Formats: sequence, structure tokens, C-alpha cells
Amino acid sequence: MSWKRVLLAGIVVGLVPAMASAQRSAGGAPGSTGMHRFEITPFVGYSWTFSREFYYGLTAGRVDIEDSAMWGIALDINLPQSPGSQIELLYNRQDSKVTFTSLTGPSGLLSVEDDFAVEYWHVGGIYGIPRGRALPFTMLTLGGTRYISEGLGEDNWKFSIIFGLGAKLYASDRIGLKLQGRFPFSIFSSGGAVGCGSGGCYTSIGGSGLGQFDLSAGVMLLM
Repeated sequence: MSWKRVLLAGIVVGLVPAMASAQRSAGGAPGSTGMHRFEITPFVGYSWTFSREFYYGLTAGRVDIEDSAMWGIALDINLPQSPGSQIELLYNRQDSKVTFTSLTGPSGLLSVEDDFAVEYWHVGGIYGIPRGRALPFTMLTLGGTRYISEGLGEDNWKFSIIFGLGAKLYASDRIGLKLQGRFPFSIFSSGGAVGCGSGGCYTSIGGSGLGQFDLSAGVMLLM
């Protein structure tokens, strides 16, 4: 097990008891009572990527992005008229390696490995139900994913969506903790068709993309 995984496990193990302790504390959650306007949360975590079939030039094969650490920052803006609801502005980055392998094509066995980076630039929302000093929440954001790889000639943007679950712990009026698990998905191609025949009409929608899963923890600064 790499030191990055050990570090992430240590963060999670340390934060979970703190969440439980604060949730048992008396008093309302600063995040649920509108005592601050927004939260700035730098975070670190670990990301897993699901390998998929891909095209490198005219050659079909499989692309694998190495599981690795990730980091980012989020700005969550409270909606006073809806306690537990927030607008989220998000940036996060994963620096990793990518390997493309193929057994087809005119060149026979093709294998390309290179440094690879994935960036998410997103905006969306958080909705939760305050529970004392804790705020369990769901989140959904939309935006762009930037893929950066000199070896594969990649430096472009794709539309993406992130769904996640998590919890916020408000330790005081100025600081808190945020734990979350997310499912980012980037759309590479999409298409559809509508047709009619003797058996009636039909609609077909399809596409392809790249899915990830990540766990992260961060310290919230309440403003």
C-alpha cells in the first residue's frame, strides 16, 4: 500500500470520531442557522478510475489512468431562505499516469505511457438536512473536465457531471470538517436516433465516457 493511501486512511480515521463527538454536542449547527455566508474548503483525497475502451488515432484499445491522490478547493455559498442548501463552486486536480494498450491495428502491439492530469471546473448545488452540528448532504455539479497529456496529444475539455454524498461537521462558528465520496463522469461522445417502421416508432440514445470514484476530506473555513 502506498504512502498516499495510508495518509488518506489516517485522515478519514481521525475525522470520523471527531464528527461523532461534535454531533453529540449541544447547540445548533452554524451551517444550518445561517451564522455565516460561505465556506472555503481546501481538501485532499484519493481517486480511482475505471478503465475503458478508447481510440488512439485509428487504433482501438484500452486506456488506464493510474489511481492516485487528488486535491482541490470548494466555495460553498449559503442560501438563507433554504437552510442546508448551498451553491458550490469547485476545482480539483489529479496528477497521475495514463497507459494506452492495444493488440490491434497496423502496428501490432501498441503501448503508450505518459504523465496525465485531470482537472474539474464545476458549479452546482448541495442539499442537506441539519442534524445538530452535522449536515449530511448530497451534491450535484456540472462543468468541464480538462485532460492533459503530452504523450497522447491530449489537452482538451469534456462536459462532466459529479454526484456525491457526504457530511459536514461544524466544530465552531469559524471552522469545520467536510467528508465526501463522489462519482465524477465525463462524457466523451453522445448520439441519438429517431425512426419509424411497421412496428412503430423508436428512439435510441447512447454515448461513452470516463467514470471515476473518489474519497476526500477537508477543513472548512466559515466566513
